[in-house]
Amino acid sequence: MQEQEKIRQLFERYRAGRCTPEEQARLHVWFNQYAANEAHGLDDLAERFAAERTEAKRRWLRWFPYVAAAAAILITTLIWNFNDDSAESPESEMVLTPGDIPPGGNRATLTLADGRKIDLSEMQSGIVVGNERILYEEGAEELVDLEAEEIIPLVLSTPKGGTYQITLADGTKVWLNAASTLQYPSRFDGKERVVELEGEAYFAVTKDAARPFRVVSHGQQIEVLGTEFNVAAYADDAEVKTTLVEGRVALQINASGERMFLAPNEQSVLQGATIRKQQVDVGPYIAWKDGNFHFHNTPLSEMMTQMSRWYDIDVAYEKEIPNEMFNGTLSRNVSLRTVLDLLRISEVKYRIEGDRLIIE
Repeated sequence: MQEQEKIRQLFERYRAGRCTPEEQARLHVWFNQYAANEAHGLDDLAERFAAERTEAKRRWLRWFPYVAAAAAILITTLIWNFNDDSAESPESEMVLTPGDIPPGGNRATLTLADGRKIDLSEMQSGIVVGNERILYEEGAEELVDLEAEEIIPLVLSTPKGGTYQITLADGTKVWLNAASTLQYPSRFDGKERVVELEGEAYFAVTKDAARPFRVVSHGQQIEVLGTEFNVAAYADDAEVKTTLVEGRVALQINASGERMFLAPNEQSVLQGATIRKQQVDVGPYIAWKDGNFHFHNTPLSEMMTQMSRWYDIDVAYEKEIPNEMFNGTLSRNVSLRTVLDLLRISEVKYRIEGDRLIIE
């Protein structure tokens, strides 16, 4: 009865819009488990929660677990879609249980041409490069005074567990994911606009027919005039993925000189000197920009790579990597243990030791 009463109280907080993301996730997990086995004896509450998610336009959940027909592969499907005002409310402060790990946030370092480093404010989400100075995106606080006549090389880098935005001198916006680095000039001059990327970034490029925008990353160069696309080019990933959201891009492969064009909803996958093109749903590849995890037939190892970068943890496997895949969407603004509820449902065992996540 004690557990039932806790669930009832949590549901009332949910209805009142006072749940934190972690509390919402716990309620969703309970409902998923109830729907799977109908053994909790809370039929009335389950029905009320089901009705609530149908009626509410901004709070809803659908979850369909199933076992794949392919032998030895368990596909756990978990879809948590919630866009709740409570996530923005003052009452939504995260309360961590002992040993839990908080999510990442706005963290980045700006490196100047003379080597000086500026740790950027976690209270801000981005910076803007102007003609004569660099400012925070929100507010007029000046970070760097630039010489208008001189082009200065600059570097914006995020650690594990950090993201940041930047508006470049031409108005192009870049969202930098965790453990990533963007090299760019204080202003663009000449016939093209060139930046260098290591890690992952989403680009919304300002159109300029006279000056193509070029992104140099691992083994490839991307050329656009004005478009939106995502590049995942981590040094420790086997593949470099470029996903086009809108517009058109041209890719050139450094090793072979091969040239490829992408249309919206197409993705190039570069592995060594080999490249292929495929149709994709762009959602899973750009969800991070909007603060979500989006898994789509995602292997456990790839999911753990995302966890490692966002929660700044090391992941270790005591045995062979479990042969499981995951599907679903979940806010990145939750603690590590909340995300790991997926593993509990799929029967993958784990433990957390300090800043290490160990898959047993």
